Amino acid sequence: MATQGRRRALGQHFLKDKTIANQIAETAVTAAIESGCKALLEIGPGKGAITLPLIELLKKTPLPFIVSERDPVLVQEWQFQKSAGAADPLEFNIQPGDFLELPEAQWLSQTPLAVASNLPYSAGTAIVVRLAKFHQKIPVMVLMFQAEVAKRLRAHSSTKEWGSLSVWIQNRWDVEKLVSVPPGAFIPPPQVDSEVVILRARKEPRIAVPEDAKSEAQWETLLKVCFAHRRKMLRSGLPPSGPWRNALELSGVDGTKRSEALSWDEWRRLYEALRSKE
Repeated sequence: MATQGRRRALGQHFLKDKTIANQIAETAVTAAIESGCKALLEIGPGKGAITLPLIELLKKTPLPFIVSERDPVLVQEWQFQKSAGAADPLEFNIQPGDFLELPEAQWLSQTPLAVASNLPYSAGTAIVVRLAKFHQKIPVMVLMFQAEVAKRLRAHSSTKEWGSLSVWIQNRWDVEKLVSVPPGAFIPPPQVDSEVVILRARKEPRIAVPEDAKSEAQWETLLKVCFAHRRKMLRSGLPPSGPWRNALELSGVDGTKRSEALSWDEWRRLYEALRSKE
């Protein structure tokens, strides 16, 4: 009972629906092969609902399999499975620890890399943001989120789900829904619906943000500032101090618009105007 309580504290809801698990595994392996990936990573294998079908599929390919698991009890179980030959002849690497704290070299050594996961609700957004920054090395991801987060990732402009995360992700990724997942598909069942999405790295970003720390931070801050008061017009919602209002004027973007209504061209103009004020 103590173990079960600790796992609930970790935010773990174990997938039990075999049809959905197989669909995720088949989609991930097919996408990995089509994208020319050299390895596949699963974050949080848990009790193996997705992992076991992944292993069986990957045995038929030359792709090495990496799993990242933070629960030490489950790490031991997977290490036992490996020693017992459950994944033979597959190259099967187990990386213990919180994925958000794992050094990149431990999971990003073989690229291009595909990713599949039933992400924990508490860390799903943080994990996808970390992964998405490696769009040049990760061409495809098949990920399950709380439905609310998934809808934000694949949202369209001028909808209530459209926000800074939507713009940031979709600048470099195409996102599509794979399947809805009801609470009854898990043990224990969560109180919310889930959704699986496929993220594919774009060959070219919609807005060419230079890939250095300063430029990336500037782009992320612009999005957060613009969406901080999303129900207000830009000219009244932007902070009175700082470069934001000057950038708005210089860009020629209509200041009576709300951030959720901006087109990709308008986001580009805003960002380029902000950079020109440096």
